[in-house]
Amino acid sequence: MNAIVPKVREFCARSLDPLVGAGGLDFIADLGAQMPMRTIGYLLGIPEDDQEAIRDQLDEGLRLEEGEAPKVPSFGTSGDLFAEYIDWRSDHPSDDLMTEMLNAEFEDETGTVRCLTRDEILLYVNLIAGAGNETTTRLIGWAGKLFAEHPEQRRELVDDRTLVPNAIEELLRYEAPSPVQSRYVARDVDVHGQTVAEGSVMVLLNGSANRDERRFPDADRFDIHRVISHHLSFGYGLHFCLGAALARLEGRVALDEVLERFPEWEVDWDHAKMARTSTVRGWESLPVHTA
Repeated sequence: MNAIVPKVREFCARSLDPLVGAGGLDFIADLGAQMPMRTIGYLLGIPEDDQEAIRDQLDEGLRLEEGEAPKVPSFGTSGDLFAEYIDWRSDHPSDDLMTEMLNAEFEDETGTVRCLTRDEILLYVNLIAGAGNETTTRLIGWAGKLFAEHPEQRRELVDDRTLVPNAIEELLRYEAPSPVQSRYVARDVDVHGQTVAEGSVMVLLNGSANRDERRFPDADRFDIHRVISHHLSFGYGLHFCLGAALARLEGRVALDEVLERFPEWEVDWDHAKMARTSTVRGWESLPVHTA
């Protein structure tokens, strides 16, 4: 992850520098919609020319239209977007995560030492690209909204960038980009004295858990100085997000680079628009006026 930070900063600079002095930017169109897929492309070794088309196809799979039932996000191997890159990288190894996965050996649950299968690699790559693309876009959008609403905390970050990592954790807690998860119940289970039957679907509101006063005093207050042992925006335990480190890295770099160039901004609410998707929550457009 640390090895790709310079590339991520370079991309942010390319995106933001032309906007300095222009009077405004859109946190989604100018940065949030572009940066996550670029970062995933750097990590996996996907050519930059192909990254935007992949991002658009992934976005379309999560988009909701009026009157339509929600689509179920698929991160499997059928019709996979990345199969050709895995096949090509098998013959052309490089210094990237895809090459690492192709060559890594491990002991599986049967005690067999082996490499990952092609389908296993496809599943992981799809997960990182699909889940990590939309969620990080929304995280960057929430940064634009919340720091417009809390200019005193924004000024603290401008003056002291060491506060940025904890600010990202508070952003994730306060406005979880993926606030709802659903699970199929594989067997009867008792939850708080009530039996949930096998075959049920359980909806888990991790965004609500992040506002639980028993865990976070004054939970509806946004505070970049809050001490957070852990929040549930990345899940917990066995269900912890595999892309958490990547999302945190992108959030920190994006916020740092924005603050470097735009220490003040206000949201243009007349043109801001929430996204309609099946699984994530955030902004489709968040234009701001800059000083």
